Amino acid sequence: MKNREVLALAFNSLRYRSIRSWLAILGIVIGVASIISFMSISYGMSDQIKSQLSGLGANIITISAGGMSSQRMEMGPPTMEGTGSSSTANEAKITFNEADSLRSVTGVDKLDARVQSRATVTYNNRNSSLSVIGTEASAFPDSTGAKIMLGRALEASDRYSAVLGFTVANTTFSKGAVEDILNKQIRINGVSFRVVGILNQSGATFSGPDNLVFIPQKTAKSLFDQQESVSSVVVVALQGSNPDTVATALAKKLRELHGVSEANQNFQVTTATTMQSAISSMSSTLCIVLGAIASFSILVGGIGVANAMFTSVLEQTKYIGILKAIGTKSNDVMKLFLFEAGLVGLVGGFLGVILSFFGSSLLAGFGLPSKITLDLILLGLGFSIIIGAVSGVVPARNAASVAPVEALRYE
Repeated sequence: MKNREVLALAFNSLRYRSIRSWLAILGIVIGVASIISFMSISYGMSDQIKSQLSGLGANIITISAGGMSSQRMEMGPPTMEGTGSSSTANEAKITFNEADSLRSVTGVDKLDARVQSRATVTYNNRNSSLSVIGTEASAFPDSTGAKIMLGRALEASDRYSAVLGFTVANTTFSKGAVEDILNKQIRINGVSFRVVGILNQSGATFSGPDNLVFIPQKTAKSLFDQQESVSSVVVVALQGSNPDTVATALAKKLRELHGVSEANQNFQVTTATTMQSAISSMSSTLCIVLGAIASFSILVGGIGVANAMFTSVLEQTKYIGILKAIGTKSNDVMKLFLFEAGLVGLVGGFLGVILSFFGSSLLAGFGLPSKITLDLILLGLGFSIIIGAVSGVVPARNAASVAPVEALRYE
């Protein structure tokens, strides 16, 4: 018997057992939709974070003192250049003198020794707790990863001037046109500052400069009583240089200044490459976890297929006997039930893919990023067909082993 004929028989068998077949298909549909929808979350999150990180600037390097748990950087998640440290945030500091020594490292274009603190910012009787950065005018705004949208950048002669991040100007304080806050007075911890500029949107809502307020470094030292150590050092690498190579040289220089080995390094050096590598690793882990959770759904669906196929073999015992009596080989009988199970998986997989698009839209409505790719669709279809076929192996073997005489006498 040709495979085409076997497939036609399998299709007819499914058609005449529609209720049981659709119940078996339903389990596959839910399983495939769960796998694709769950894994699409990790794909969507990965793309969203990478897009946000790209707004930080590929040539920006951030140095922060202390361990990962103590880091409070505004430029993104920490990734250590080297291994862990036994120092705490209080024990490990980077002084302004040490930051100045890093300016001579090959490949450094600009260096911003920053002072950062949480402060109460007031405008038009509206208070908000924001991160305020004391930055060096010579490096600003290159070190932020965003250009000036309105007004001007901070200058060396400024003392009580401020530049607002895009979100601060457009959402936190602005009730109308964003231009309204330009050249107006704001108060930071009770001290008046004039808004001289507003940054363009960085595209990096993930710990980017959009939610920050920038003031001159010298003023921030006095305002936050931080005269000796920096909060972080942001380095802008020279155009044409490799930021990772510059980061390695900076780490080596700072280890020499701290008198520590690479194994006991008490600071962290972060580049766009190291951040993206860490994010990719986290996304892969999340994808595996979500995929494993969703796999249980399709396994349950596979059990439903197996149950339906066992029942089908019992119901069609006499039919199997007739097939064998007219010369149908056992292998053809086995293929008949395998094809039937595979069709259940294929139809369930196809409908599951369609349902997953609705699931993805629903997740997006709740604010969860979701991205369905061709790889996910093929994975869902392939998995459903395999689960369906595997679920039908044992029932198919049972059908092939039925003796024709016994089958013909079966009622």
